[in-house]
Order: sequence, then C-alpha cells, then structure tokens
Amino acid sequence: MSGYRSRADAFSLERKEGKELAVFRVHQEGGLDFQSKVMDPDQISKRRAYMRKILLAFPKWANLSNDELDRIRLESVLDGYIVEDASGCETFLKQNQITDGEAEFRKLRSMMPFTFLDCTAKDFQWGIYEADTSNSKKLINTYVTSYEQFKDNGMGLYIYSSTKGSGKTMLACCLLNEIARRYAGSVKFTNILEFIEMTKKGFNDKDEETNAVYQAGLLVLDDVGVQMSKEWIDTVLYRLVNHRYTNHLPTIYTSNIPVKHLRIDDRITDRIDSTTYPVQLPEESIRSNIMQQKKDKLLQEIQSST
Repeated sequence: MSGYRSRADAFSLERKEGKELAVFRVHQEGGLDFQSKVMDPDQISKRRAYMRKILLAFPKWANLSNDELDRIRLESVLDGYIVEDASGCETFLKQNQITDGEAEFRKLRSMMPFTFLDCTAKDFQWGIYEADTSNSKKLINTYVTSYEQFKDNGMGLYIYSSTKGSGKTMLACCLLNEIARRYAGSVKFTNILEFIEMTKKGFNDKDEETNAVYQAGLLVLDDVGVQMSKEWIDTVLYRLVNHRYTNHLPTIYTSNIPVKHLRIDDRITDRIDSTTYPVQLPEESIRSNIMQQKKDKLLQEIQSST
C-alpha cells in the first residue's frame, strides 16, 4: 500500500514542479526572453504535462504543439489562469466557467440511469437515515467543493453498504451531476456488468464506447463486488482500474462490500484502496421512501396545476 501512496505523492510533487516551471517560458534562441528560463529535458517534460492538463479545459489552448507550449507562460491566479503567448499578449482563462448547456450535454452523455439524471447534491436527503451520517456528509461536501485538488491527485470515492436500496447509486449520480455542473471535463457512469458486456463486442478498449469509459475525467463504476467469473476479473476490471490508476483519473465506486473484502485480484483492490476515500452509508433501505416522496411530489404538482 505504501508504494501506491508514494506514487501519488510523487505525482503531486511533479505537478507542483510543473506549476512552478510553467510561469516561465522555455528559453529559446531568438524567442521572447522575458520570463524565460533554461530548462533540462526532465523539467520541460514536467512543465508540458502540467500545462496540458490545465489547458485541456479551454478549447482554444487545448491542442498546442510542444513548441507552442514552450513559447508561452501559464500562471495560476485566484479564480483562473493567465496565459501569456509568444508575443507577450496576456489572456485570462476563467476556471470552471461551465454553461448550463455544457453541463446538460455532458450529463446526457454520461450514461447514468434516467431516474437520477436530474439529481444533484441538494437532492440527497441525509436526514432520511436514522443513523448518524455527519462524517460521510462532510466528506462528500469536501469532495465536491475541492474536486480540482482531488482530481489532480487521481483520488475518488468508494461508497459502500451491504443493504440494497441504501442510496449508493443515487449518491454517486448526485456527485456526478454536481461535478458536471461545476467543473470542466467528461463524466461517465457504468455498471460493472454492463461494462463487461460492452467489452465482449471484441474485448477492445479502443472501441469508442469503451474508450469513453477508460478516458472519462470522472467515472462512476457502479456495483463493484457482484459475482463475476475470475477470468473477467483478471482481465476487464484490472485493465480498467489500472488504466485509470496509472493516468491519475478519479473514479467513484459503489459496492455492497468493503474494499478490503472484495473477492478479486489483490492488484485491483490495492489500486482501488489507494485512490479512494471510503464512504460508508447506513445499513438502511431508503429507496422506497425516496421513490414515494417523488411520486407524492409529482401528484401534488399535477393536482395544483389542474
């Protein structure tokens, strides 16, 4: 476990170094000398990686060549970034400037269950549980408000409860919608058995649909822990989890089993455990209560409009 943690720490250090280097342009003969710095190949690589990750959210700047990246500067400010191009002209990029249309488009493409398509954080009723949920609620709120920091370190959540209908999938979808509304980046939802079926079309992670799951900025992987054959565990799930682990892509898992008790390859559980914070929901079924409330609300709206 310590090895995985140290890799995450190393990534954080590389990102910090990249951020510090990005405020300088790479010194080039004949280039703009203002705020330029002579860098070795390792420094240039870290700088480029950091800048690409940040600029990915801004279409105009998302696909610059290495040479173009080396000629510009990127500086983080309070609510965004300042980019200074090769001529010295500055442009302010506002962070997380997401329109309602963009958020809705990404939400519709996320493949989440239709039932939860419009659910956000405020729709999740923590007070409906009899048990104390204050710690879980605090962690969820922190994850949403500080998502950029969690994302940069590839950290997700592991939401679990052995009771059916305890709200695991709903909570994950609320998070997905809330993050899609606030932050740039793609979001995807898939049930583990559906994902396995998806890969059976040729077991090819280059398939457009499958690749969208692999590369999602934030992925919800629902129902991890259901009974599956060993063959698929050792292939499909490991390849997906390892890809996202290696590329520091955050994943939100839901399960009816604590991560330490998953009956799957240790390499998978190690990677999940090292890149998630556990969120245990009470052993209470609230699904029927929530559905009844929604039905009652709909009926009231219809009756009041007639």
